[in-house]
Amino acid sequence: MRVALILPPLTQLNTPYPATAYLARALRERGVHAAQRDLGLELALAVFTGDTLWHVFEAIEGFEELPEPAWRAIALRDQHEAVIDPVVAFLQGKDRSLASRILDTPFLPLGPRLAAADLSDFGPMATDDAARHLATLYLADVADLITATVDEGFALTRYHHHLAVGPASFDRLAERLSWSTLIDHRLDALIDTIDADVVGLSVPFPGNLYGALRVGQRLKARGIEVLMGGGYVNTELRAVDEPRLWQYVDALCYDDGEGPLLAWLDHRSGGPDKRHRTRTAEGLHDHPAPRVPMTPAAWYGDLPLDDYLDLIDTLNPAHRLWADGRWNKITLAHGCYWKRCAFCDVELDYIARFEPAEVRRLVDCMVELIEETGQSGFHFVDEAAPPRLMKALALELLQRGVTAVWWGNIRFERAFTPDLCRLLAAAGLVAVTGGLEVASDRLLQRMDKGVTVAQVARAAQAFRRAGVMVHAYLMYGFPTQTEAETVESMERVRQLFAEGALSSAFWHRFVLTRHSRIFRDPDEYGVTVIPHPASTFASNDLAHADPQGGDHDRFDAVLPLALEAWMRGQGLHQPVHAWFDPPTPPAEVPPTLIRDALAEPDPPMGEQLVWLGGGALTSEGGLTVFHNEGEVEVRGRPEVLRWVSEVLGRAAPGSDSTITLTEARASFPGDWAAFAPQWSALRAAGLVGV
Repeated sequence: MRVALILPPLTQLNTPYPATAYLARALRERGVHAAQRDLGLELALAVFTGDTLWHVFEAIEGFEELPEPAWRAIALRDQHEAVIDPVVAFLQGKDRSLASRILDTPFLPLGPRLAAADLSDFGPMATDDAARHLATLYLADVADLITATVDEGFALTRYHHHLAVGPASFDRLAERLSWSTLIDHRLDALIDTIDADVVGLSVPFPGNLYGALRVGQRLKARGIEVLMGGGYVNTELRAVDEPRLWQYVDALCYDDGEGPLLAWLDHRSGGPDKRHRTRTAEGLHDHPAPRVPMTPAAWYGDLPLDDYLDLIDTLNPAHRLWADGRWNKITLAHGCYWKRCAFCDVELDYIARFEPAEVRRLVDCMVELIEETGQSGFHFVDEAAPPRLMKALALELLQRGVTAVWWGNIRFERAFTPDLCRLLAAAGLVAVTGGLEVASDRLLQRMDKGVTVAQVARAAQAFRRAGVMVHAYLMYGFPTQTEAETVESMERVRQLFAEGALSSAFWHRFVLTRHSRIFRDPDEYGVTVIPHPASTFASNDLAHADPQGGDHDRFDAVLPLALEAWMRGQGLHQPVHAWFDPPTPPAEVPPTLIRDALAEPDPPMGEQLVWLGGGALTSEGGLTVFHNEGEVEVRGRPEVLRWVSEVLGRAAPGSDSTITLTEARASFPGDWAAFAPQWSALRAAGLVGV
């Protein structure tokens, strides 16, 4: 049986979205080979060519009415058709020599995005980055041209997103699927090359649904069986009741796709019907089945990793991390160990079932992926990486001498002490993202976030002191949040940037979802759920009224504007109420709230000692201890110097024996208090307790 796993257009263009790669590893480990295709990448590479642009211009030159940028593009048609292929090759890393020409000559035809480019954030040595930013904006201008003329649903990282977002009607999808554009013809040609008996489509976002249904429609016409799963299916189509859907797919697979997919394949091969967490035209199949252990890492198989595009479409540091470069995807734990946030889909399997990975196996997978892909970068896609597992991972990487670069999502726990953050950074952690959400202790408690603003500040500062970038997810419009509370939240965020505790952040508007605690008990949170029309096809994001809350619309423009300035180091001493016109009342927040929180003493040193520095050499009158940023001189009696050497040796990663703080202090040959200054020097040089 031939199995293919397909990513429909469009998700990321810089790296494969991990869904099919996780499924491919799970199938491979059970003796089933699955071919993988990223139709989003393939469609982008088919569209952004001189040949396709020729057809675009041929189509639109006969239009009587066009937006002004389209007329300009027509006037520069020859230039567009000439540069598009070299620009794509440049963004693929296949012709980096083009950077200087992009920057220093009138090479790229100007469109609105490119004309508004600001390169002030790029230094004189950042030639490649600045050129990639301009090339990305150029592609975005071309995508905008296509959107405005030949296919209104096309964009760089999504396709007909507007047909599937929010409460969606299948009528609009069915109508759009009944005819084709130039972009659809390019997609259809790719679909026709799929050769399989069973195809699994992953739909993580609304911008993948139209493409998935078009793929399914065309494959089913050829007698190929089509299954569909992914994040959008799990949240929006959990209880779908739309008979026309089955003209496009044979089944929907819920929760982790490994179990439902394996059960379906087994049944198709003649095994008993143990299909579970799978919906077909006959209804929901939920036979009991053994749970498939979590898959800790992606496996990319035959995906063309060298063809992805190194885009720089945003200067937000965290968003750039997501979109720039290629990251191997990996998971420390399935689900969330907290799973109590009132706004989150805590009732769904991907949140509710917590299953940690076995760290040694995880590092085995990392080593394998480094060898297979040539890339040592890893994005941990956990809901929230547990501190305990992050510590174990760091120790395992250091003990094995594995060089890796990694980042992922966390909760701003008390467990993230300065020492633990130094350990994680030494093992390759470069960035963390986490939810500060409303930046209000009252609302954080109301949503059961389990943190305070002061706690978030201290954890964030611990990471920053270790050299780790920190990005905060922010929320406004939470039920009962007043306008004054939103302004006060702005002030706390301003102080976090002013004190250097945050590197970047992003504001999200609160969305009520069907699988959250707020939906389950709206009266408790003071909201009224507004019913959907009966014709609704997909319904996870729910309209609601918040009579106790403020006018959240007035913050839609101001919050990102202020945040953009703070991330650039601008406006950090400007009162937040002055961002509004007319100004709001001043925020009633102590002006040193965050500074005072950061002035709290560090927590006690942890028990397990780990030495992150280098070796020690005997020097005249003492011991010279080397570390990455210099050296430390330790003086004392011979027995003290021997003790230092033994402690550092046993604390070094890869040592045959470990040592605790209690053991070290108990074995110290002398007055511990008198040794305190040198102990502090060793701590500063890289001796941590975790």
